[in-house]
Amino acid sequence: MEFKPKKEYVCKLLSDEGVKFVIPEYQRPYRWGIDECKTLWNDILEVFGDGENISEYFLGSIVAYQNDKNELEIIDGQQRITTFTLFFRAFYEHFQSEQANVKISYLEGFGKCIWEYDLDHGLDYSKSRLSSRVNTDCDNIILNELLNKEINLENLRKSNSRYAKNFNFFYDKLLEFKTTRTFDWEMLCKMFLSKTLFTLIVICDSQESAMTIFNTLNSRGLPLSNADILKGYIYKRVSHKNEFANEWKDLEAKIDESDNIKNLDFLFLQFMHVIRAENKDFDTTTHSVLNFFTKSDKKVYYGAIDNWLYRDNTMYFIKSLANFWDKPENYLSDLSNKYMKILNLFQNDSWKAFVSCLVWRNKDNIDNKDEFSKEFDKYLPILIQYVTLAFLNGNASINVIKEIVFKMNVKLKTNESFLAKQNIPSFENFLEVSRNFDSRKTKYILFLYAYIYDDFKQVIDSDSLEVEHILPKQWQNANFNEWDEQSHFEYLENIGNKILLPKKSNIKCIDNFFAKKQIEYSNSNNANLKEVLDLSKRTKNIWTKEDIDKRAQAIYLKMVEFLQK
Repeated sequence: MEFKPKKEYVCKLLSDEGVKFVIPEYQRPYRWGIDECKTLWNDILEVFGDGENISEYFLGSIVAYQNDKNELEIIDGQQRITTFTLFFRAFYEHFQSEQANVKISYLEGFGKCIWEYDLDHGLDYSKSRLSSRVNTDCDNIILNELLNKEINLENLRKSNSRYAKNFNFFYDKLLEFKTTRTFDWEMLCKMFLSKTLFTLIVICDSQESAMTIFNTLNSRGLPLSNADILKGYIYKRVSHKNEFANEWKDLEAKIDESDNIKNLDFLFLQFMHVIRAENKDFDTTTHSVLNFFTKSDKKVYYGAIDNWLYRDNTMYFIKSLANFWDKPENYLSDLSNKYMKILNLFQNDSWKAFVSCLVWRNKDNIDNKDEFSKEFDKYLPILIQYVTLAFLNGNASINVIKEIVFKMNVKLKTNESFLAKQNIPSFENFLEVSRNFDSRKTKYILFLYAYIYDDFKQVIDSDSLEVEHILPKQWQNANFNEWDEQSHFEYLENIGNKILLPKKSNIKCIDNFFAKKQIEYSNSNNANLKEVLDLSKRTKNIWTKEDIDKRAQAIYLKMVEFLQK
């Protein structure tokens, strides 16, 4: 491996004749936000000080590979290169709006860092020095707009693009500096165009050596995600590189727009769980996803040993996983969608590994909802039983749920019966455990019970639901019926006194007596909450200790019936 590390001042790096920077397809999208820009701005202000005796400042390293088109493909440092291009563009915009000839040298100096330049024709605004092949179409439109000679500041203010937001940040900071420190403005410009701000650029002799450094070097940049690095590994091996790059770009765009998938790392984590199940591995040891797919020094790194990353169907399955987890309702029956709504309220996400294994088992039927959903209809209620029993026994930590789920994954693979469930707690233990639940855990149990109560007939959405105390939480310092302050305290947090209501109804019900609450319970917005409607129709319009005891018993018995199926 050969490479040439070189100290380079930013203004010279960006303005060198014939230099064109390209963010290649296998890179991640631009990710710097306002926080990173603030840090950079504050660092620069600190270096600038009062404008006297300004010392050099190291901005981090850049790793590049010179391709056959004489372009520099940025392997590491694209966040810095892109951000400084936006920074210099903000400087240029300030000078372009000024007509004083004395500023022409600055206009030209900053312009050279953005566009190509020659002595005869000056700046060539049609040839920007930076381009990205990894951006979504929307991002490219904004980036290209910013790299035009004329830009519409008002339109950029309305954009949610990181490019636009970061440009606006620097433009506003420069305007503030120019207004409050007028006499220092020219010195700040000179600092940017002189030998002050520098990087260490490493130009590699081959793409392979650049990728090796990419996988190990990331000084002062955003941490590389597992998916970022795995993309590089796959990119090196695929023959249809443009096709792969476009697939990956589409995948990133889907995840950026998804409310259900946090990032690409989630998909590769799920894929790892699938592969481990295929190898009948149910050990709860947490493996590094990156090592699992790229290192072959341990026998449990099946992903690397068996080359799963490079198999023909890998990207197809990753895309299928993304489509499923983005909108599971598009692939599952109405019944399984109800089960998924329940699981989504569970206290941790370890259960998702089992669902991803079901996706794997049924991947060939993913476009046929009826066939695809059959195993989900069969196994999701069993999954709910297992995790809920752990939950009710007060032992549903991530590791416990992992152990349950990983063993279920392997049993699914081997077509064996699942292991025995945990014991159902006694009614007394159920009351005690549920009394100490926080609001999230209480919501899970009540949400599951709401479905069981209605025999899973209606769709219930959890988003707007809150825990309602039927006996008001606030003691009103007055004896009524059989209640006093002591009995109110003893029964308030009993599971039999809690029910789920939409937020608006819950607010209206707060601190009201049961008779008044019944009016709100009958609200049409509660039509899919059968028990709430049943309570609204009850002729007995007081809420007693006996009612709470009976309802707690009913919840327990219904829960036991479901868990024993």
